[in-house]
Amino acid sequence: MKMFRVLDDSAARHHGTVSTISRVLQLANELRANGVKLNTESYEHILSAYAKRGDVSRAYSLLKQMEGEGITPSREYCQKALQLAAKTGDTIVQAKMLHAMEQLGYHKTTKTYHYMLLCMRQNLELERALDTLETMKRANLVPGLLSYLTVIDMALHLREPSIACDILDEAEKLDTFREKDKVLYMQLLRCAAVEGHYTTVRATWKKAVMECGFDPDEGLCLYVLHLAGKHNDPKLAGDVIRIIGELGYTYRECHFAPLLDAFASTGDIANTFKVFSSMRKIGIIPDKKTALPVAYKIGRDINAIHKAKEALQDMADRGEPVDVTAFNLVIHAFAFNRKYDDAISLYGQAKRLGVAPNSETLDATLDACIHCKDAELGVSIYQECVSRGIKASATSLSKMVTLMCTQEDYEDAFTYLERMKKLNMIPLRGCYFKLVKTLSRANDPRLDIALEDMRAYGYDTSTHMHEFMEREEEKRDLAHLV
Repeated sequence: MKMFRVLDDSAARHHGTVSTISRVLQLANELRANGVKLNTESYEHILSAYAKRGDVSRAYSLLKQMEGEGITPSREYCQKALQLAAKTGDTIVQAKMLHAMEQLGYHKTTKTYHYMLLCMRQNLELERALDTLETMKRANLVPGLLSYLTVIDMALHLREPSIACDILDEAEKLDTFREKDKVLYMQLLRCAAVEGHYTTVRATWKKAVMECGFDPDEGLCLYVLHLAGKHNDPKLAGDVIRIIGELGYTYRECHFAPLLDAFASTGDIANTFKVFSSMRKIGIIPDKKTALPVAYKIGRDINAIHKAKEALQDMADRGEPVDVTAFNLVIHAFAFNRKYDDAISLYGQAKRLGVAPNSETLDATLDACIHCKDAELGVSIYQECVSRGIKASATSLSKMVTLMCTQEDYEDAFTYLERMKKLNMIPLRGCYFKLVKTLSRANDPRLDIALEDMRAYGYDTSTHMHEFMEREEEKRDLAHLV
């Protein structure tokens, strides 16, 4: 009893560990000197003194000392030794104590297994911990909540969200599972999102955010959005977008890209196009770059492109807004797949669809004109757009240069080139390549000037271009010989 008071006094007065151990051992020696035998409780106090300084090395030697004195170590002593070994992660001492308990006939209890699991947590022995939980189940022992939480913590630390999720499912079935323990859902969600475990994220998002009402930070939302887009899950992506708005985060284009990707992957073009309109409503202006995920999905699939066109028409018929970005995307897709008549036809339906063309509409339509070499139509569309107040960009004017170069009379190419120079615009490299090839083929003396201009804008002449000009020169030489 006096040993207990020493320990209690030591804790209250914050005495040093060395001082506490010395006083407890002194009391033990005094008892022996007075002919008083120590009992198992005395040794528990001695072990507690060593525990104060985290010294687990004496746990097993004290047990052997007890046995030498004819004292049967109590289960409480053994459990305390296991606990001390667990705190320091000393698997050797714990193994010795477990063997001693087996020799003493002390069967493993839920508490015994808990201390074993704590030791495994210290040493990050996840596989062993999982085997231990299975051993408990086979022995009809239900792991306690703290045991489950220990293994969950280890799994999260080791970035194993699927394992953590399975253990958490078991833990939440316990009556002892508390409201405050539900914060584990958020820890699991974050781990699963960062590690890219879509199935776990989908299930845990519902529990953590939708049911428990935890607020994810914006970074976590972005991780979840990325997974939703990658796995074609527009519902999850939509939920995240809604939560971003409810939490007051500023909407950005990167929030919507995964949603577009998810919708496009499911073939739901109508809802994909509605995302563009939703973005515009909240002040994010979608453009050609924004539409890239959708463009990649429909790509060269002409059937998908026709379905996209039908989706635009259906939206207009229902009185729903048709976003110009979606409109431009379909025109460009037709042009890319050499369906020039379809591209031009759709451009002509802008008014019926309620679309106000912009500079990207002009660019997409000019692509069709370039491919079908219809300069007259291209000029007409260009002038129509400009008359509507659409400002021609460097891209638009460069396409006009390229379009003029598809004609026998390419003189107007210089007109548009000069217009760009006056507006301090930098012509695109592609239009210079087309112009140089055209001049080379026609043996136009302005070729050297075009090459100088090209270099002045920082564009190098490629090997392919040099080879092209050399071939044209050889053709002319051969023609002169004939």
